[in-house]
Amino acid sequence: MKTAINANELKQMMYNALTLRQINKSTADFMVNDYIEAELSGQASHGLSKFLLLDAALQQREGDVELVKEFGNYAKFNGHKDLGHVAAFACVDKAIELAKKHGNSIVALNNASRYSRVKPFARKIAENGLVGIIMNNGGPAAVAPFGGTTPIFGTNPICFAFPSNSGNPYVFDFSTSKKVWAEIRQAILEKRNLPPDSFYDVAGNVTVDPNKADAVMAFGGAKGYALCYAIEILTGAFVGSKMGLKVNDEYDLGFIFIALDPIMFTDIEEFKNSVDELADEVRDSKSIDIDGKVAVPGDRTAKNLHKNSVSNIIMVENDILERIKLMEKSLDGGIESSNKLN
Repeated sequence: MKTAINANELKQMMYNALTLRQINKSTADFMVNDYIEAELSGQASHGLSKFLLLDAALQQREGDVELVKEFGNYAKFNGHKDLGHVAAFACVDKAIELAKKHGNSIVALNNASRYSRVKPFARKIAENGLVGIIMNNGGPAAVAPFGGTTPIFGTNPICFAFPSNSGNPYVFDFSTSKKVWAEIRQAILEKRNLPPDSFYDVAGNVTVDPNKADAVMAFGGAKGYALCYAIEILTGAFVGSKMGLKVNDEYDLGFIFIALDPIMFTDIEEFKNSVDELADEVRDSKSIDIDGKVAVPGDRTAKNLHKNSVSNIIMVENDILERIKLMEKSLDGGIESSNKLN
């Protein structure tokens, strides 16, 4: 069963839990807003249930994020198993710094825990007048190759963010699996089935049982599979991280943060206006549904966020809510991280 709770009340519980765990205020602010925005946007698999993995990540922490290489427009960080939000913040800041200096930048990251969504990090790059491209390996092995049922690749999300004059950047954030792997965690916590025609069990049969799921399909058939494969290489061998079946846990994964300054080739205002005009053309185009409207990627979640922010009420599974209440007052309540529940 679910309980309706005000988002501000939830935020305070989460702030209290993070303060108890000695997370600094700026990081706590970002993390809480990320998880709550995910919930209000209709992306519960990257919301409160993801927050429950906090203690498992903190237990693995070995040290501070370290810049281990910088030359020209590129850099690399060792996360030393720090929180993904902390490590990604450092990478984004460095990517912005280098792109402002060189016109473009690429920053790699190894050895950090997962963050939640890619979107807020790419959005920050775009808010600084740059095009942001972020991708990471979403392993261990979860996605089956097209035509197969054995999990080999990560879910490998990629995100593009473009600055705009419309008020908010355009952010296209998606995994290259048909469904995110976190759907399994969410289904287990909510005691429900998985979406149909998306997951395989160990025998290679399609399953809706989250406890039997062993692999997820790539999105978009052979083409989506090819994109997933390419990101596996870019966030694996290219940045000195493991790939495929050699990935044992989240700390084996690689991340890439790219920032591109439009002034390399055009005027920034001309770029923004052109991007806005293209979005208008898409939204004004003819829909296949009589009463429908064609959307720019991200429109649906933005609409959900706006609508749900008015009431500011989140429906939370009781077990998740009780765990957060426990985390607020103690170092208990979280869930153990595993390849099934990551």
